[in-house]
Amino acid sequence: MRKWWLGKKQVAVFNRKAGYHFGWDWGPRLVTSGIWQDVELHAWDNAIIRDAYIKQDKISKNIALLNAELDIHATHQFKAFLNVKIDSVLFVQKEIELQKGDNKISMPIEIENPKLWWTNGLGKQKLYQVDIELGERGKILATNSNKIGLKTLQVVQEKDSVGESFYFKLNGHSVFMKGANYIPQDVFLNRVTVEDYETVVKNMVEANYNMIRVWGGGVYEKDVFYNLCDKYGILVWQDFMFACAMYPGDEAFLENVKEEAEYQVKRLRNHTSIALWCGNNENLIAWKNWGWIIEILNTQGPDVVDIVWKGYQDVFHNILPNVVKDLDNDTFYWASSPTSARGEDSNLSSGDYHYWGVWGQQEPFSTFNEYIPRFMSEYGFQSFPEFESVKKYTIEDDWDIYSDVMKSHQRSNIGNKNIERYMKYWYRAPKDFESFLYVSQLLQAKGMKIAIEAHRRNMPYCMGSLYWQINDCWPVASWSTIDYYGNWKASHYQVKELYKPIKSMFFENDKALELHIVSDELKNKKAYLNLEVVNFNGDVLNTFKNDINIESNASSVYFSTDIKDLINGHKKEVHLLLLDY
Repeated sequence: MRKWWLGKKQVAVFNRKAGYHFGWDWGPRLVTSGIWQDVELHAWDNAIIRDAYIKQDKISKNIALLNAELDIHATHQFKAFLNVKIDSVLFVQKEIELQKGDNKISMPIEIENPKLWWTNGLGKQKLYQVDIELGERGKILATNSNKIGLKTLQVVQEKDSVGESFYFKLNGHSVFMKGANYIPQDVFLNRVTVEDYETVVKNMVEANYNMIRVWGGGVYEKDVFYNLCDKYGILVWQDFMFACAMYPGDEAFLENVKEEAEYQVKRLRNHTSIALWCGNNENLIAWKNWGWIIEILNTQGPDVVDIVWKGYQDVFHNILPNVVKDLDNDTFYWASSPTSARGEDSNLSSGDYHYWGVWGQQEPFSTFNEYIPRFMSEYGFQSFPEFESVKKYTIEDDWDIYSDVMKSHQRSNIGNKNIERYMKYWYRAPKDFESFLYVSQLLQAKGMKIAIEAHRRNMPYCMGSLYWQINDCWPVASWSTIDYYGNWKASHYQVKELYKPIKSMFFENDKALELHIVSDELKNKKAYLNLEVVNFNGDVLNTFKNDINIESNASSVYFSTDIKDLINGHKKEVHLLLLDY
């Protein structure tokens, strides 16, 4: 059962053994239940391959050393053979003796001169087809197939003068992660088609993503989603499905957690796109900063505080990391997002960070330039869907953002007021309802521009920007950059530009106007910089030209000047900077 939240108030649900189970109740909701994925009946004789883990032991330029770790169940003892084919070519053949019951078999595999798998924008996504055949006396009894990409991927955490780094290194290269958070595509999960999955992943690719975060308040997605991420070069930050709550700690619940985690890790670990396993979304920061400890302390006493915290530690510091270590120890485990370290609150100098001062605390967009973490895994700003989308769930009498229907299709109880507040600062009042919807999208795009430029400009200190969120699960005003009907908002077009492999950006600080150029590419690039200052009549008032070398995988300042020198005493407000390189 899943709850899809529409309003917001804090609740506390009592659990006999764990005391209060705190979470967020987002008001009126749809409660979905029942079977939503395909049900299959498998019949087999003699033996079956229950699981095949294609473990990548060593990947280098010259050779890839793999190990197929097989779980085979046999009905009786007998001699069998195993074939391993890669891209239809027989690589390994082995005679084995199966015992009745479960059998653990290892099959070493060597691939010479392997073709590496790269993220979107850095290279090709070569996927090797690995087919395993189990047979007896020339007859095939069971098969198992996987498509795998060969890569090395580490999360690098190194102490420095400020704190500790947090970045992904792919095939020996540090990579700035560009993407968003992803939620289920529909409140009724069985309505999502293969074409829907193809569309949403292609929308990521077109907007220059290289990572998507599967948020812990949703679902473990279908295999088709991860297959597409493998195919198109999108790494997946995979949350376990725990979010914004403290969970029970009784034996039955913990055993259920362990079984679910083992199943999902086994199911997903062969996917090249899986980059990180994260224990939960915001559970730790909620426990420490949302007043839950004080509430329990005042109502039930310190013993219950200890019980609730022990349940947290059992799940996120014991069960889940051990499951990942035992079943997928090549993939990094991160206990909670955001956090600076296991059990430690988030900060800007280490780990990952969720910044909601803009929006939640109504701080100005400019504070995106001040809150620069090592890895930004959540931030965002709302907008309304386009008018054609809104017309699908309204009539003309509803065309006011404070009508009952529009308020019901607003994801946040502070949403309308927030959009109005920020809009007054940046724009003139829109003339009508349709214009208001449109300007709200321009406003969201403005906020995204300031935030993403700040993150990219500050690499390598900051090495990731995953905004909230790419998609919607119902027709609504929300933080998404693509509405429920699949229409790009202005912000998704903006994100496409902001996430380009090579991106220029102006930044005005207290001392100067700077031109930053950020490159994600792995080779330096020579360019010719041409900067012009023009007025609204098209007159060129100043020109700067220079040969430059755009440094690979870096952010650098390529031009800096006092803005007074740039405009030669003219008014700043009536001039444009035109850049070509």
